Amino acid sequence: HGVREEDLAHVCERHTTSKLRTYQDLEGIGTLGFRGEALASITFVAHLTLTTMLHGEASHGLRATYRDGKMEEPQPTPCASVPGTIITVEDLFYNVITRKKALKNSSEEYARILDVVG
Repeated sequence: HGVREEDLAHVCERHTTSKLRTYQDLEGIGTLGFRGEALASITFVAHLTLTTMLHGEASHGLRATYRDGKMEEPQPTPCASVPGTIITVEDLFYNVITRKKALKNSSEEYARILDVVG
């Protein structure tokens, strides 16, 4: 579906995109998809880029990068895209040296990820 341009500045703020309204909503989570809380947290430990294009409403997409819960300026920038939203996370734990040192080799880390997401 895509994200509207006016919403891009708020996408990675804490709780902005959360679908959880009540405690009981936690019981209904059926996927491991991104939640508002996750996007905000990721921006504090990695470089996050969001590329989006509204379905049927735009001739081009928009790209924005986020750091520490906020969209970096000047943003967003026009780009080639397909309808929908793509979230790219790079340099995970680049600023958390202790966690980065605890990471094993890439194949072992990948195996652990597969254990979680199947």
